[in-house]
Amino acid sequence: MSLSSFSSLILSEAKLPEQVAKVMEAIETDIIRARILPRTRLIEDHLMEDYAAKRHVVRAALAELQRLGVVVKPPHLGAQIRRFNKQELEDLYHMRRVLHHTAIEMIEFPVAPERLASVEAACLEHTRAAASGELIAIHRSNMAFHREFYGLCDNLYLAESIRLHDWLSFPVRAYGVADAGALEQACREHQAMVDAVRTGNRAALDALSVAHMGRARDIYEEKYLTR
Repeated sequence: MSLSSFSSLILSEAKLPEQVAKVMEAIETDIIRARILPRTRLIEDHLMEDYAAKRHVVRAALAELQRLGVVVKPPHLGAQIRRFNKQELEDLYHMRRVLHHTAIEMIEFPVAPERLASVEAACLEHTRAAASGELIAIHRSNMAFHREFYGLCDNLYLAESIRLHDWLSFPVRAYGVADAGALEQACREHQAMVDAVRTGNRAALDALSVAHMGRARDIYEEKYLTR
């Protein structure tokens, strides 16, 4: 099975009803805007009112976000946005560094022109989304760029692990979406990653993959771990 067909299978399995997808996007947007904070209880009645959605739609959206690791349900507390403590955050980002480093080590240079074109197109789409200011488009196009870029490793399971860790780290990464400085830095780093792929500069890619995770994590730590 090719990487593209594997990705299509994943996407088809994750296909959600339109109303469920809309509520998910609304919750994601409110996380990005810091209207919903880590450990904030997600009360169904409030979400139904906020998003003009039926109960079964809200429940389905929360279930999907829980499957992705964004929402957790501690015993007796109900659904809430995941909050990381210092050790959990370190462990998560250590795992992300391992996954990204391994993927970069597996990229075969030179990259085929059509594969490079797909990465460039994803980079451009994220840049356009950043210019538009549409938060959900910025978030989703950022993940799409990561999917195209790390997909160059041609290991189906590694690429999917990176995608799932992108979702798991969303409660942290969200704070980089609405921060103008972090967003500008992300766009520059995406372009630098494309340039490094074009020239086959593996060392630069490895360094960029680590740096690329830093800004949003710093914002999260300042908000939740240093106060």
